[in-house]
Amino acid sequence: MSADTAAATSFSARIREASWSRHQGLDPSAEATREPGLFDRLFDGTLSVDDYTRWHAQQFFVYEAIEAAGDRLADDPVAGPFVFAELARRHSIEADLRFLMGPKWRSGAEPLPSTRAYVDRITEAAAEPAGYVAHAYTRYLGDLSGGQAFGKAARRNYGFDGEGASFYDFTGIGSPKAFKAEYRSRLDAIDLDEDAKARLVDEVLLAYDHNGAVLSELGANLGRNPFAPKVVAAICHHMNHDHAADTLVICRGAGGRPEAHAARMTGFDGDGADFAASVGDEEVPLRVDWARPLTERAEVRPEIVRLFTESKEQLGG
Repeated sequence: MSADTAAATSFSARIREASWSRHQGLDPSAEATREPGLFDRLFDGTLSVDDYTRWHAQQFFVYEAIEAAGDRLADDPVAGPFVFAELARRHSIEADLRFLMGPKWRSGAEPLPSTRAYVDRITEAAAEPAGYVAHAYTRYLGDLSGGQAFGKAARRNYGFDGEGASFYDFTGIGSPKAFKAEYRSRLDAIDLDEDAKARLVDEVLLAYDHNGAVLSELGANLGRNPFAPKVVAAICHHMNHDHAADTLVICRGAGGRPEAHAARMTGFDGDGADFAASVGDEEVPLRVDWARPLTERAEVRPEIVRLFTESKEQLGG
């Protein structure tokens, strides 16, 4: 965009125009020839509640990062006008995940590699106020727009009444249309020079790209885990709180990290279990395969006992 064109176009319009192709790329109707993705299946009713829950859990980490930055920048002259208490989503997501996964939900929620990269980018970008604005704008205005259709589909498909889809409820905002207009007017009045505005637009595009990467990773694994998120959370919590020493033995032995000084179970599926081992100042992800594919909850405990027993023998008792 030329300097003259940029000067003649409102800043909010510049952002919308620059990000339109990214936005369309996330639209399930935009690519009719591809395999149905997460959004497609949510809208046509074929997305399982378990995969919906896994998607919801990934969003927790994104909003945790955005809202931590918002708390820090609430009084900043650039970012502060874009920090709205009525937009905050973290507590709603936590309530939904307690409903969907049970009180031990946090033990079964772990960021995917793409989510971790997204969160790292938010944290890095939000070191500058304009970086926070870019990520907050991308998520929150999306929630007030297309996100409302996601909420309707979730309520229709799963029979939710409040919890389960409260993430999509903005009870503190009387008119989403008027709120979005006010938000865009603040973007138009933002006190940034042209170079900083260009960087903000670029950051919006990166936010779309990271969101797309998370959706792609989730979409590639739809229906592949035979264990419900609630089951995963309960077993991970049991291992990490009641059998922390055993979890460490498994990571030191079967996980191949004898130098680990702490460990936690982060998830599992039909093919194996995931752990995070503390090695020095780092937490290293580990994958340990089951001896055979598992499909029932009752099969998990014997496999964990086997891994512990073999790891203990491997480590010399």
